Amino acid sequence: MSGLRKLFWISLVVKLVLSAFLPMTSDESYYWVWSQMPQLSYYDHPPFVAWLYWLGSQIDFYGSMVRWPGVLMLHLSLGIWLKTLKPYLSDSQRLWWLGLALLSPLLGGCGVIVTPDVPLLFFYALSTWIFFRYLKGPSISLALGLGLSLGFGFTSKYMIVLFVFSVLPLMIFQREVRRPLLKGMFWVFIGGVIGSLPVWLWNIQNDFASIRFQTSHGLGETNWKIEWPIHYLGGQLGILFPVIVYWAYRARRRMPLSFQFFAWVPLGFFFLTSFRKYVEANWPIVAYPAMFALAVSALPESRKGLKVTLGFWALFLATVGLIVFSEPKWSKNFKFREFHQYDALVEAGRNYQPLFARSYQIASKLYFELKRPVYKLKGVNRKDFFDFIEQSEPTGDRFYMVSEKGDRFSLLYQSRGYEIVERIPVDEMHDIWRVEKKPGLGSKSDK
Repeated sequence: MSGLRKLFWISLVVKLVLSAFLPMTSDESYYWVWSQMPQLSYYDHPPFVAWLYWLGSQIDFYGSMVRWPGVLMLHLSLGIWLKTLKPYLSDSQRLWWLGLALLSPLLGGCGVIVTPDVPLLFFYALSTWIFFRYLKGPSISLALGLGLSLGFGFTSKYMIVLFVFSVLPLMIFQREVRRPLLKGMFWVFIGGVIGSLPVWLWNIQNDFASIRFQTSHGLGETNWKIEWPIHYLGGQLGILFPVIVYWAYRARRRMPLSFQFFAWVPLGFFFLTSFRKYVEANWPIVAYPAMFALAVSALPESRKGLKVTLGFWALFLATVGLIVFSEPKWSKNFKFREFHQYDALVEAGRNYQPLFARSYQIASKLYFELKRPVYKLKGVNRKDFFDFIEQSEPTGDRFYMVSEKGDRFSLLYQSRGYEIVERIPVDEMHDIWRVEKKPGLGSKSDK
């Protein structure tokens, strides 16, 4: 077995083990909650990540094994990329590429954390592979397959449109791309419509709430801050590492022009949007596989810079893993806290029903860990999935609610006759309120 195959399969086993033992984050728990209440799509994101968690729920025998379908899917996307790169990179170069993909802070980290980025990266890889196959031998089946892949990408995350943005310049500047794509565009369109149909149906039924939310989330800020593009550029340079960016830039004609657009268009797009809105570090993640391909195609034989990069990333990921599993007190003030920040609430929440929470993060984490419904109180904090389901609205005369210290009780529920009758301390940040309806007003279900 070649070194490339060994690394591919060994790394898969390692990721499956780590993902089973690593606690679920609150965001992952949120997507798992979606899988417990299937819909065509959801307010915050399209539905594919919920489908993955639904599959995972069928094998959820221990810890966080519910992640396994997503872990397998992302690892398969690496295999698709390796197949796509085979005509352009040597086996040695593809081995270096796989090392970068496995150890990069975001792309590698996604290997054990299942978010909407996972199916997005899979269908982006699949669309790229079909795209190159189609250019070599156009056919109706490949055109339809490309459309279906892009459509399913749309059911994963709206960022799949970056693939289209990357291909458009190729159609403009390269006749050998423009002619076959225009010839098969009808079938690409049909496949895209079929693959994305659940998302469009949900949005039509809900006044395009999800698309409007994501558009506002990505471009809706009116008070621009000069540090946004600076943070974006600095963040991407730190995540990709200067060595990778430098050699990807130097690659030029070593790879087909397509890879240049697949790498630089998403990065450039989010640089432009950073002048309208703060850009999260993971948003341009679809650019990373192509960036790595460009970099390894141009690196000198010594590979010194690449070895330093891989060593740095390996040390970083090992440090993060150690911190997450050991839970030092100081880590509670950093991003690492997401794995354990609600542990005390989970233990306290076992004793109270019906239990609601002030945020979708808390509600979802409690729901997953307790394996019984816990909902965010409808109408509290920012709008999310819980505001679209009737279970988020209490119907009885008494309920309990997880709150942060200093929270004020919702005026909406005060107007319905509810009041806080007891505050039960849980930790330095949270209380559990016992909320009851004032005598004589009756419950909503009695009306």
